[in-house]
Amino acid sequence: MKLGARSFKTGLAVALSILLAQFLSAESGVIAGISAVSSTQPSVARSYTFMRERLLANTIGGILAGVIAWSIGSNILIIGLSVVLLIALLNYLKLEKVISLSVVTMIIIMMSTSDNLFLTAATRVAETFIGVVVAFLVNSFIHPPKYDERLFHTVDYATSEFLIWLRAGLRKNTEFSIMNNDLKWARQQLGNMEKYFQLMQESFIPFRKKRIDDLKQLVIYRRMVASSRAAYNVLRVLHDNENVFFGFPPEMRITIRERLETLMSGHEQIMLKFSGRVPAKQVNFFEANKAERQLLVKKFFDHTRKESELNDFTNQKGYGAIHLMSAILAYEDELIHFNKLVTNYRSKHNTNHISNLDNISR
Repeated sequence: MKLGARSFKTGLAVALSILLAQFLSAESGVIAGISAVSSTQPSVARSYTFMRERLLANTIGGILAGVIAWSIGSNILIIGLSVVLLIALLNYLKLEKVISLSVVTMIIIMMSTSDNLFLTAATRVAETFIGVVVAFLVNSFIHPPKYDERLFHTVDYATSEFLIWLRAGLRKNTEFSIMNNDLKWARQQLGNMEKYFQLMQESFIPFRKKRIDDLKQLVIYRRMVASSRAAYNVLRVLHDNENVFFGFPPEMRITIRERLETLMSGHEQIMLKFSGRVPAKQVNFFEANKAERQLLVKKFFDHTRKESELNDFTNQKGYGAIHLMSAILAYEDELIHFNKLVTNYRSKHNTNHISNLDNISR
């Protein structure tokens, strides 16, 4: 069993919410604690969004519960119909994500035996306010998650695996069925990259102006994920067109392998550069080897022209060569952009290094 920072922060938010609610109103603080649990989100921005929506939804639920109970009554049938009305209203206002807590608040208010119904409603809504605000503050200022480092290590590890498989595939050292399973894992990692990038975007405190450095890092990480996806696409296309690749003339296969080795080595060094382990001005061989790119494109077009003359262009062999060429060129273009961004960033911020994976709090 492993407890992460979010579990600790949830417990802390619940304890503080109940304590504050009891101090202010001498009530049990149950609603405050429940509100804190559901308001502790993976990112600061989500906590802020949930805070706003929950405050609005619970205010509506509290007012509606007080008015209905005061004017009509609060028997079981009326409570059920009131819940239906509240759900419909919140759905109309596009607050469906916070319906559950609003319904709980309504039920507690309408089943109250207090003589002062509106005071009870105001107290219960105030408890909700305490819970969601405390959860937001705890999530924002106590050990905020480092999604940038988590994203980097996810990209770094997955990309290393992609490149290992790609090197093996170029030498026909892979099993087709095993590679199918590996590609499923690769797609899951790409999904994790997108998830962490989204959480990283939401990790800034909403009412604080984003710093220029934060925005630059977002741009770099977006390109980092795109470069890894481009490497995966080369791997997938090579796997799907394995017979096409090994049907190329030996000289052409050697040219492709050499070019991809150059790109893969560059990709690895750019990642090291971003983590602060390679000097900012290194990894410049993309621009220096433009002649190799032109040679590779020429060989692809020559091969495709021959296939077309042999009336084989409509088969997989003809299209497979085009798909492979497109994937390799797209991978190179992504790396060139990625390298420029990292070089510019590291030239001005060469003191910030990515920590080891073991230091990241899960």
